[in-house]
Amino acid sequence: MAPLRVIGGLAALTLAASLAACGSATPSGDVLRAAGVEARTVAVTDAARLPDVVEATRRLGLATLALADRGDNVVLSPASLAGAFAMLAEGAAGESLAELDAVLGATGADRGDAWAAIRGSLAGLDGDPAAAAGDELPERPIVHLATRVVLDEGFDPRPEFLERLAETFDAGITRAELSDSTATAMLSEWIRRHTGGLIRETAIEPNADLRVVLQDVVLLAARWQAPFDPADTQDLPFTLPDGSPADTETMTAGGFFAYAEAGEWAAVRLPYTEALHADVVLPPQGADPADATPELLEDISSALDDADPVQVELALPTVDTGTTKTPLIDKLAPLGLGTLADPGSADLSGIAGSPGDLVLAQAVQQAVLRIDEEGTVAAAVTELGVAETSATLPPAREIRFDRPFLFTVSHDETGWPLFLAAIRDPRH
Repeated sequence: MAPLRVIGGLAALTLAASLAACGSATPSGDVLRAAGVEARTVAVTDAARLPDVVEATRRLGLATLALADRGDNVVLSPASLAGAFAMLAEGAAGESLAELDAVLGATGADRGDAWAAIRGSLAGLDGDPAAAAGDELPERPIVHLATRVVLDEGFDPRPEFLERLAETFDAGITRAELSDSTATAMLSEWIRRHTGGLIRETAIEPNADLRVVLQDVVLLAARWQAPFDPADTQDLPFTLPDGSPADTETMTAGGFFAYAEAGEWAAVRLPYTEALHADVVLPPQGADPADATPELLEDISSALDDADPVQVELALPTVDTGTTKTPLIDKLAPLGLGTLADPGSADLSGIAGSPGDLVLAQAVQQAVLRIDEEGTVAAAVTELGVAETSATLPPAREIRFDRPFLFTVSHDETGWPLFLAAIRDPRH
């Protein structure tokens, strides 16, 4: 994505003027940009609140997972969820900003430093999104991040809002007629381009009240450090959530892995070739993957960090979820963000206007997850639509993920939770 980069009030005012004069966006969704200006760069060691933001993002992902339909596979990107809401926070004020601050783990410049550090730390893993959809995974992992602000024709936000999004999130900006079906094609084309075609369509429904759409993409393509041998893949029993049996395509391997237990939960860590790892977490019999608490996953992650590899006989189903869709509007209140969608209390006056003029009217995350012998491919897009209102080796352990399980992908350096999935039925 060609980014918009802005510094200083004069640049922001110039940008706002050029946006006001700009015609409808082209079908390709090209973005405006400011030449010769750089986005913020912050070292991980200089972002004091980064651990708090990472922990808050993990909590947001788990809380959303717990609220999602427990009858289906659910794939989420906590990173994309938090990214979209962090962008929205730059336009919030009053009680709405207080809610977002509490959910996102840091406020103001501290939160901006954390996000700039995260993006900088992951920048070395960026790559061509099309490589994620190829027949073979790339040799090096790809983590591609993309953010964009789409403004309705004739709607002029506060320049400071656009400036902060560009500085902190490297967000591109474009215009579209958000009441028109042509916006669907433009929003969808950007998603396809930045997810390598893994996600095909926008979840935003154009209407006459839409003024701003925020889009946040996270894309992952990574090879296992130790790939599974396809010759060892076989159909093995799996217990579905209702207790009924099913045969599922299952990868098997014996090897040395970090292994940990917390109460009746067990987990194994599968490293990718560099910079990333997956933790696969098996709940006790009868428990659902979404029963995992932040404290439990923190205990498991810490134990896996410290664990020496032990011999494990592993059986893990292959996964191909297709595109899952998680509506968010009905989850805002239990997530602690209830004012955002309430016309009587929403305060998005940092975007434009006065408190009550704008409200979060649409919020959806779409995600896809594929796990096979070679590695993992995952993509997510979160879209927010802002509307005018009106030692001695022990015996080898055996761990069979033969019932619903939790799958996470995290960044090694920061612990940033890229993906979180409850796999209840791996058949595909």
